[in-house]
Amino acid sequence: MEMHRRSKAPSNNGIDNSTNSSGSSAKRNVGGSSSSLRSKHNSRPGNPYSAASQTTTTDIILFRSLQILLVITVCWFLSLIISVDSPTPNGDGLRGSGSASIITPLLDPTNIANARDQITKVREEFYTRYGGKPEALDMLKRGLRTFENEKAEKDMGSVRSTADRYLRSILRFEENQSSSLSAFQHAEFVMAFGGYSVTVGRGNHFEQSYPFIMEKILAPILALPPLGVKLVVRNSAIGGIPSFPYGWCLPNFLGEDADAVSWDYGMNEGNGAAGLESYVRQALMMPKSPPMFILLDMKRPRLELLQKYVNMGFLPDPVALGGRDAVNKKLLQLPETDKPPGLQKWDEWGAPKGSPGQSPWHPKKMEHELMGWMMAMHMIDAVEVALNVMEKDPNWREKVLQQNPSLGGELPAPVIDVATSGAASILHGAPSTDDSSKWHMNHVSCRTSFLPNMFGNFDSIIESGVTKDEEDMLQSRDDSLFNGGWVMDVGKVERETKVKVQKYGGLGYIDMKTALYGIPSSGTLKLWLPYELSATNPVQSSGDLLAGIYFNSVVFCEVNEKRGNKECNMLSDLAFEVGGAAVAKAGVTQIKGVASYLKKDICIRLDIPKDAKLSTKGNDFGLPVDIKVSRSDVSRENGACSISHVIWEHNVG
Repeated sequence: MEMHRRSKAPSNNGIDNSTNSSGSSAKRNVGGSSSSLRSKHNSRPGNPYSAASQTTTTDIILFRSLQILLVITVCWFLSLIISVDSPTPNGDGLRGSGSASIITPLLDPTNIANARDQITKVREEFYTRYGGKPEALDMLKRGLRTFENEKAEKDMGSVRSTADRYLRSILRFEENQSSSLSAFQHAEFVMAFGGYSVTVGRGNHFEQSYPFIMEKILAPILALPPLGVKLVVRNSAIGGIPSFPYGWCLPNFLGEDADAVSWDYGMNEGNGAAGLESYVRQALMMPKSPPMFILLDMKRPRLELLQKYVNMGFLPDPVALGGRDAVNKKLLQLPETDKPPGLQKWDEWGAPKGSPGQSPWHPKKMEHELMGWMMAMHMIDAVEVALNVMEKDPNWREKVLQQNPSLGGELPAPVIDVATSGAASILHGAPSTDDSSKWHMNHVSCRTSFLPNMFGNFDSIIESGVTKDEEDMLQSRDDSLFNGGWVMDVGKVERETKVKVQKYGGLGYIDMKTALYGIPSSGTLKLWLPYELSATNPVQSSGDLLAGIYFNSVVFCEVNEKRGNKECNMLSDLAFEVGGAAVAKAGVTQIKGVASYLKKDICIRLDIPKDAKLSTKGNDFGLPVDIKVSRSDVSRENGACSISHVIWEHNVG
């Protein structure tokens, strides 16, 4: 399936890395003794390596060129040895002291001045849009909250931590430039937004959603020298979903290179923070841990949870972003022409009237613009701090490396108890055996059929049992397709909504909730889940076949749609074989609370049977899983069984 990824290259702000070089040549006369003179007929070119030979200017130039080439080759070979022998990258992709060998450009004061001038212009535009400087700053204070760790050093507040993220992106780029394998053309800072319909921008065009508003403002500033950072923004939100199973699949949806991630599930999850905490802990397992965390919510329990993770030292620079509540209501009551420009047409949608999603709980176009502007103002503050660091501290590279907050897989003890969820270890991890205050989480893998999907598509784990169908996903499937195979399809409500959106040109949306659907006549769906940690194939090396040594659990999730009392029940209407062993009913549990949408729990967890066996594919090994519908009266009309996410938790063998 198509990988959806959006990035915007900055314009007219590239960095010119070209250099001017000049060379000079020296001449010298080399004389030979009289005994070496030869007749004109027997003369031949002199040996440039012999002092007794007669040498021309061309010979000297050739000799010196060879010497220079030899010196360059030796230097290159030595640098290669140093790079291979330097420390391995930490969790943020940066090496330790090995980066000190990078040749760094000198700062041009005019670049610093120009960048500050552009920042001032953007701020002035923000003040103008929202009623003048005092009013705009009050709005920003109400609409965006930062979190400070009182135990942190004085100069290491939230904004400085974000500034260091920009600087680390520069260091990664400089280090990759020294590698012949580098595919980087710019330093990149990746902001990946998860969530559901609010972040998608329902009721408006996709490009009018707040992440892309922020991108238009921030990208040209970040691209200016001396930073020269390319901003990559991904809006990977999917309408109508809960925190989980999305949270188990963050690398799939957001990308493994995300520097910043977001959460937007507040409307579905009441005032609680259990889903948020589990999501935060999954985010802390991402490669660039800890990522900048953006909470699209202002409810007190969730703000308090983020503050606790800040105080424990696990989130250095989260922000909470609001929307309409940031606005001075008196300004909205003014006549339309007297309102500040950013509040005019406040009640108008960005998409044509009647478009799907134009509901009271969704932000309209100008509210998305306000959210994007507030987020951009915060990120620009961090740009200014980064410029100050670069200008005032010539050793900023070494200091940023030393301050890199990579967590190395460590987690704190959870704040909220999810022991009754039925999936505590895959949600929160487990305490270390030698220190109960330090927790760790097993590696979690995900395959999903939901879009947008950066990698890890469902198709990659399917062995057999699927009916191939090349029809457009929005076309209704014939019942006959389901006889003899599971079918990739969308639910009734999803299809109707997408068809309606198509009448308005699609509005740019890229999200879709597809899933494999099956009924009893669909037969057995066969999957193969690869072990994705580095390990020697135990089947090949020692004949070890016990799956429980390498796999801790498997989770299956269905599409979050309600279809009546007779619809398929995953807990009771599916039969599973894992590693060739039947899973007893007692080995299948409903995951409660966290993976729930509109009060419907949508995920189940399978224990690994004691006699489950591994299998191999080439040099890889993994876990075979067979699934079939066991209740005879499950039907498409009443609601077929569906599988949209497969998640498995690894053990370290």
